[in-house]
Amino acid sequence: MIPSATTAGELQLAVVGFGRLGRDYYLPALRMLGGVRVVAVVDPLLESRRSAAKRLPEAEIYADHHLMLDAMRLDGVLVVSPPSTHLEIWTATTGHGIPTFVEKPLVLSSQLSRLETQAQNPRVMIDFNRRFWATYNRARDLLRQGVLGMPVRFEFTLHLNVPRWSSVTRHRLDPNEGGVLHDLGCHAIDLAIQIIGEEPDTVAAVTTTQQWTGDRLELRLVFPSGSSANCDLAYGDRTRERLVVCGPQGRLRLEEPNMALHVEQEGARQLPVVAWLRDGAQLGYRGLRRSQSMGQASIRNALAAFLYCLKSSAPFAPGYVDGVRNAMWVAAAERSTASAGRSRRAGDTSASLQRTPIAFAEVKQESNED
Repeated sequence: MIPSATTAGELQLAVVGFGRLGRDYYLPALRMLGGVRVVAVVDPLLESRRSAAKRLPEAEIYADHHLMLDAMRLDGVLVVSPPSTHLEIWTATTGHGIPTFVEKPLVLSSQLSRLETQAQNPRVMIDFNRRFWATYNRARDLLRQGVLGMPVRFEFTLHLNVPRWSSVTRHRLDPNEGGVLHDLGCHAIDLAIQIIGEEPDTVAAVTTTQQWTGDRLELRLVFPSGSSANCDLAYGDRTRERLVVCGPQGRLRLEEPNMALHVEQEGARQLPVVAWLRDGAQLGYRGLRRSQSMGQASIRNALAAFLYCLKSSAPFAPGYVDGVRNAMWVAAAERSTASAGRSRRAGDTSASLQRTPIAFAEVKQESNED
């Protein structure tokens, strides 16, 4: 194996996939965190390998992850490749005994049956990065404190500017990569479960077409408490993300994840000017300091949690079980789209994936409170 020259105590990592997310989010995050060195990059695209060689001149560059795994001595692997490749890559890293950080989704719906042949509970962490944004965690905590009462109605909008995210590859528009449901739907499902705090009973989904085939998805989750989650997910020419949670005693409102979270109690006087000023201040600060914006900071916090687990041998959260559960709900939503939006259940799970209380990652995060 190739021993890489690193400073004593530094973790040696490889990055598989060097598209926009790896280049513009993962690398800056790792540099800010410190204590790590990217010693290898894998990408089948020549252009991406050339970019990796330019940005990381000391790293080994490969076109195939198997060659890299056979040659390198690694502490961890970051998988930032298209969704259809995730299962094969983290299965290979698991076979080499290397902990792995995987972009969502862990697997596509069509690959779920192949998990039966995988090792139980491998050391895998999934990048559901919205779990690592303090504003969303504050919304979760306020619900736990009973600020809104129960049941609640969770309304989530997530639209992605696809042309902007397709500057390196256009895999999001490839029907073999799972589309809006796997790309955005897995985030929406995970966030709804984390904030509401229970696993759904059913899911229903309907897809429509605007610019690209199946580029809009309406997703509805119903929970045992009577709470519900309605999610509007789409590919388009503008990125937009908004959260509103309504309960008997008031509502939480977040017009954009880089703005302020507003708590609007039932019967209390609202001051729109104050809300507008808070939003403007938060958005302006994070606009000037892009490293503190949701996209940058939440990924950095997720990577920090992964590195902490590597050093401490603590269990990954969200880990393998979280990823499989999420994939099962995505698969149920996919079955719903095929049946004109009829409600579906996630189905039976293996013994290792029986329902357990939801555990939230107990990791130190950067302060992003309002």
